[in-house]
Amino acid sequence: MSKPRYRWWGYVKSMIRNYPAVQDKYCQGNTLKERQAVQKAIDETKRMENGVERLQVIDMVLFRQTHTLDGAALMVPCAYDTAQKYHAQFIKLVARNYGLLD
Repeated sequence: MSKPRYRWWGYVKSMIRNYPAVQDKYCQGNTLKERQAVQKAIDETKRMENGVERLQVIDMVLFRQTHTLDGAALMVPCAYDTAQKYHAQFIKLVARNYGLLD
């Protein structure tokens, strides 16, 4: 069975990748809403089980963009499938915080 494709997936990934550039800057409008969605997802992820490992994967793959999912899984260490799950769950969490998911 194939996984569903979301039209907003690329937009949310772009929003997350842009977060370090706007993290401590004054923003308004849509940029502020995007920053708040990512920040809320970070705060929620910290409180999850394995929150530190989850954020390490997100940091390497999406924020700093220094590793692929496979490389980040080796660094954390965790299985590739686990890193992929952390990645997808974080993107969906940001989408929900932004209002793209019910």
